[in-house]
Amino acid sequence: MTSAMVVTDRGNVFETLFLEQGMVCQQVTPPAFGSPYCHPVRLLIVPSGFAAEKYYKGVRKALERNADRIGNFIENGGIVLAFGAIVDDYDYDWLPVRLAYHMKFKEAEVRLVKPDDPAASFIRPGVLDCDGYFTAWDGDVVMVREEDRPVLVSRKYGKGHVVASALHQWPSPEFLRWACGEEREPLHI
Repeated sequence: MTSAMVVTDRGNVFETLFLEQGMVCQQVTPPAFGSPYCHPVRLLIVPSGFAAEKYYKGVRKALERNADRIGNFIENGGIVLAFGAIVDDYDYDWLPVRLAYHMKFKEAEVRLVKPDDPAASFIRPGVLDCDGYFTAWDGDVVMVREEDRPVLVSRKYGKGHVVASALHQWPSPEFLRWACGEEREPLHI
């Protein structure tokens, strides 16, 4: 069974990470995203740099075209893990919650400020690569870098969650087990 889906036109960089955990992460290209050919999943991954056409062709437009489907997916219990847009400033208008991002690459000391949030398992705090930070958000700030700039935010929405990361890091096995746990019903997007 497919645990997760990543929207990309450049190959599935998450495949090995999931296979190591006994899970499957399916790649879906932007034109196929939201189509009947997409398998039901528990987790939707939006990769780092998705809004920059120099990295990904059509991912941003595919997300915008399927905003209602994404909102229904989350409301019914799905998890969306959205990484940094890698453009100067970006509003995640395709999400059902407010989220805005500013790009500023920096290796920074990252602190955990909300340890009881399920997204706190994303990665251990410490000196981490950040591609930016969030300038507006609905929900909880889970991790911050200097000047309390949010780099990991989380919001429960309906039965699901939105987790947004400006950390240029792989999610931990603990995070994947939470987001793709058997207690979650796989859903179509």
